[in-house]
Amino acid sequence: MKRILDWLRNGTVAMFIGAAVSSFYAVAEWPVGFGRIIVIGAVIGGVTFVCVRLMQAAVSFLLPRAGVTARRIVVTFASVIAGAAGAVLGLVTGVRLVGGHLTIGEVMEGRGIPFVAATTVVALASSFIFHWFNRLQTRVRETAWAERELEMAREIQVRLLPPPQFAAAGFAIAARNLPASFVAGDFYDFVLNDDRSVTIVVADVAGKGMGASLIMASVKAVLPFVARETVGEAMRLLNRKLVAELGKREFVALVYARYEPSAQTIEIANAGCPDPYLVRGGAAEPVVVPGARLPLGLRDDIRYDVTTLHLASGDRVLFLSDGIPEAPRPNGEPLGYEETARLVAATGDATHGEAWLDALLGNVRARVEERLADDWTAVVLEITSST
Repeated sequence: MKRILDWLRNGTVAMFIGAAVSSFYAVAEWPVGFGRIIVIGAVIGGVTFVCVRLMQAAVSFLLPRAGVTARRIVVTFASVIAGAAGAVLGLVTGVRLVGGHLTIGEVMEGRGIPFVAATTVVALASSFIFHWFNRLQTRVRETAWAERELEMAREIQVRLLPPPQFAAAGFAIAARNLPASFVAGDFYDFVLNDDRSVTIVVADVAGKGMGASLIMASVKAVLPFVARETVGEAMRLLNRKLVAELGKREFVALVYARYEPSAQTIEIANAGCPDPYLVRGGAAEPVVVPGARLPLGLRDDIRYDVTTLHLASGDRVLFLSDGIPEAPRPNGEPLGYEETARLVAATGDATHGEAWLDALLGNVRARVEERLADDWTAVVLEITSST
């Protein structure tokens, strides 16, 4: 229905243009009178428009696999031919409608050529304008719809993430997820296990947008089930799942940790994410996990080692994605891991939880470009009391 309405609208405008152009033609050239000339011009505009659009549709149907450039050349050439043929047919039809007599042969011999030429040029041009205007309208509508879909996807993604803060006996967690585009490839999660331990995950899916978001959702869906296993076994299960599901050049950098409040120990495995930081006594030390660091989803024979830390009241463990240390400064250079560690250590101990994390990210943002080049995700585990 919409296509029919577009044809009727554009065809009417083409007829109006044809009538308007014909009004400037010298009445003396035509014994049929001024009013009839306008009718003839309208018929020429309408018939020319219909012929051109039919030819464009035929070319698109006959050359569905032709390249963009080749199709444009063929469409332009065919439209000119169709426009000329439509103008001649419109002139003959229009003259006959107003009671005159004119044959195609007479037109080809030269009678009425100046009139049909002027009307054809404008009608043909208007047809091309309508064609490209309709394509522009379609693209604008598609872009608006795509943006709305991305906004909806981001809203759904935010709902899938756990709350930005969580507290339990002896510890607290704060998190931030800042997307570089509508939908983030980074994500975080934490799962409170039956034994009162908590599993913390920060991950960075290769790529951005909807594809990365779908991979994120797949990983997040299985986390509550693998969180029951040991850290090493959970990494093995996640890697095996992703190797089976992901395609080439698709992978997930992920840091996986489990904190045991009763023993105040944290086990950490790392598959391609930046080293977490142990923040203690005004210093920030990277937690380097030995062994393989290959992201998940690339090889199914990788074994990930686990590092265990003993924590005390006031200690913090910061997990982050590479978008933060690799954020570009105004001069184009990345912030760097050393500067990130310095900023982590310099963020005051007086604040807690979300306030501490916001202060850290604020210090980072003050030193890098305003527009995020990559997603930022950060999670901080804070030990609030000793057992």
